[in-house]
Amino acid sequence: MKINKKEVTICTICPNCDCVNEVPVNESDYIAWQDGELTQIAFPYLSAEDREKLISGFCEDCWETLFGWEDKEPY
Repeated sequence: MKINKKEVTICTICPNCDCVNEVPVNESDYIAWQDGELTQIAFPYLSAEDREKLISGFCEDCWETLFGWEDKEPY
């Protein structure tokens, strides 16, 4: 049996640099997310960076610049 999943592209704009990001996801997962499912549950196949784009809108570069841990010791 072959299951045909429709794909949708979610576009976000980084609030820091105005970069437009596109994240392709399965339509059914998008609907679940819109209905309140947690991002990590709805989209387990996305990278942490792509999930963050959906949550906050920040692109990877701005996230690292604003919130990165490269100069700090982790807890």
